[in-house]
Amino acid sequence: MKIIITGATGFVGGEVVRQAIADEKISHAFVLTRKPLPEELPKNPKLTVIEHKDFSTYPPELLAQLTGAEGCVWAVGGRATQFPDVETARKVSVDYTLAAAKAFVDELAPKLPESQKFRFVFCSGQFAEWDQEKNLKMLADTRKIKGQVEKGLCDLADTNKERFEVWAVRPSGILKKHAGLINLLTANALCFIEVDRLARAMLRIVVNGHKDRIIEARELLKI
Repeated sequence: MKIIITGATGFVGGEVVRQAIADEKISHAFVLTRKPLPEELPKNPKLTVIEHKDFSTYPPELLAQLTGAEGCVWAVGGRATQFPDVETARKVSVDYTLAAAKAFVDELAPKLPESQKFRFVFCSGQFAEWDQEKNLKMLADTRKIKGQVEKGLCDLADTNKERFEVWAVRPSGILKKHAGLINLLTANALCFIEVDRLARAMLRIVVNGHKDRIIEARELLKI
C-alpha cells in the first residue's frame, strides 16, 4: 500500500516513518513535511520526502507527486499549549488537516480503482470533544480542537462515502520506546501506549481499516 505520512519531524510522525519502513504491507510512503527530516530518521528507498511549506494549500504540482497514494497517516498537531496561542493551534490542527483531507478526496481518491476508498487515519487524543460550546474544566482548548478535527473529517467522509473513509485514534498518554517495566505497569493502568506501538497500530488501521471510526485508548492497545 502507498501512503502519505505527515508530522515526520515530530515524536509520533517520526516513529510512523520508522515503522512504515519495517512494514512489508507498506510499499511506499510519501513523507510530506514543512522542513527537512532530522538526521536520525533512516534513509530508505521506500520513502519519497516532499517538502511543502504551506499545509493550507495543495497545488496541482504537489498532488501530482502524491498520485498513487491510497491512504494517509496524519500526525500533525499536538496540545494547544505547545503553540504560541490558541489561534495558531487551531490553524495547524484544524485548518491544515481538513485542507489536506479535502484535497485528497477531490484529487487523489478519484484516481484509485473504482471500488477503493482513500483512507485517512488521524492521531487525535483522549477525551476529544465535538461540542464546541461545552464547558470543560481540563485541557479545554486541546480537547475541543481535536474534536473539531474529528467532526470535520467525519463530515467529509459522510459526504464522500464512495471514495473516502476516516479513523481517529485517541491515545491517552504516549510513552517513549522501551519505557521500562515500572513505567509500563503504570501506563497500562492508565491506557498509555508506547510510541512504536501507536505507530504500528495506525499503520494497521490505514492498511486494514477498523470496525470503529473513533478508536479509544483501551481499544487502541488491542490493535
